[in-house]
Amino acid sequence: MTPRLPLLALGLAAVVAGCGSTASGSTSSGSTSSSGGSGAYGAPAATATATASASTSSTGRGTTLHLTADPGGALRFNTTHLTAKAGKVTLILKNPSSSGMPHGIAVQGHGSSAVVGAGKTTTLTTTLKKGSYTFLCPVPGHAAAGMKGTLTVR
Repeated sequence: MTPRLPLLALGLAAVVAGCGSTASGSTSSGSTSSSGGSGAYGAPAATATATASASTSSTGRGTTLHLTADPGGALRFNTTHLTAKAGKVTLILKNPSSSGMPHGIAVQGHGSSAVVGAGKTTTLTTTLKKGSYTFLCPVPGHAAAGMKGTLTVR
């Protein structure tokens, strides 16, 4: 095992223990559901430039938004702006194999998904009122490096 692996495991354990969320994570075979949670996830950082737009679908059951972590390993999502209808919002994050590192998805103050390794997918479902929210990667240092964006709920 390389010297960095134990530190990565320790960091992931700290995220799970310290996020204050009642959510439990999952990979592509299920979903994470959260209606609460607390905490800030890192200091503000410069906004990353969107490289592609996220896909969105709205039904009577809520809004589903699809995000992708940068496949080249940069600490950013494929977009920095998302829009959803008020109510149930599901965020699905695909972490490409080529990213080479773990990622997750969180809505500041409204829970976070499981942090998953490269090549995996994770889901966060939460209920949001109209307003502006920050979505981000809960892995320590990722949001501070720019892996975050704005979710506008209308």
